Amino acid sequence: GEALRISPALLTGGGRLASVADGAVLALGGHYVFVRPDAADLTALTELAESGRLTVEVAATFPLERAAEAQRLNAAGHTRGKIVVTVP
Repeated sequence: GEALRISPALLTGGGRLASVADGAVLALGGHYVFVRPDAADLTALTELAESGRLTVEVAATFPLERAAEAQRLNAAGHTRGKIVVTVP
């Protein structure tokens, strides 16, 4: 829809367009990523997460008001772990 139509103009140098929702991204030179959830795999991931054997390292957490700062940190590419933006 609208987001897909305007996205190419928003990309900066080196940016890549991808969608998990709309195959029309291919016509824009982007990548379409199709995933099919598998109940057994999701169950296994849940068990790993609940047992503490699957964790996600968080490099930094920002409130929504500081999302631009989080984006700059992400763009710098020097973090180890995920950057989290919290929404109230």
